[in-house]
Amino acid sequence: MKSITKDLSHYLTLFGILLAGFAGLIIFSYDKNFQIAVGLALSASYVAWGVTHHYIHHDLHWEVFLEYLVIAALGFVIIFGVIVRT
Repeated sequence: MKSITKDLSHYLTLFGILLAGFAGLIIFSYDKNFQIAVGLALSASYVAWGVTHHYIHHDLHWEVFLEYLVIAALGFVIIFGVIVRT
């Protein structure tokens, strides 16, 4: 429980990033190009948050970076597919 309260500000920041990204996708539903840009910014922000979080905790390794990069890319591909299909 100590770890969760210690890192609560980190996870609230991540929640804020994700919430702002999804809000941007919904608010700008009329502009597909801007939605793609929001999805790309959301993915980049997720990777930046992960790198920063693990750097602060001194456990940033290439494998961790690649994991965040792959998850962000997968999320972007899903968002892109949904935007283009609609």
